[in-house]
Amino acid sequence: MIRRGVQRATAAFAVVALALAAPAIGQPTGRIPTVTRLVKIFSELETRIVDSAHAGDASALDAMLDAAFELRVADAPGTPIPRDDWMRQARASTETHSRVAQMAVHDFGNVATVSFKDAATKPPRFIVDVWKRDGDAWKLAVRYQSDATGTKTGARRAPRIEKKY
Repeated sequence: MIRRGVQRATAAFAVVALALAAPAIGQPTGRIPTVTRLVKIFSELETRIVDSAHAGDASALDAMLDAAFELRVADAPGTPIPRDDWMRQARASTETHSRVAQMAVHDFGNVATVSFKDAATKPPRFIVDVWKRDGDAWKLAVRYQSDATGTKTGARRAPRIEKKY
């Protein structure tokens, strides 16, 4: 009789343990990146710009750029590349794709700053785009671009601080 009670208690414990563990079974073990609404919106806009340039679609590029758009590069910050020159260069580029990584978006109402690394270019580029709201759409107003390898700027990385949670 005692033996049956122990067997039932053990069986009940096993059922409860399995029920508690079931939600964890099949769960991914790695970190799943989440994308904010703004990162999703601006990732799509950045992709449309690249796709339009690669397709040679001047009218699509024209529609996405502010009338006063300019590119400023790290090597010559005092000499901006005007809108029409940038459009010509972008359409003539031999780069076949872009790979946006580590995007951050800061929304200031009618202006948003979008920073990311284009890991597909050689060397990788760090880009900061300033977007202006135009009605219900966004237009790219200015792009700041630099080499993302860190070799040209001389900047040193801050020491890594381990998270304690």
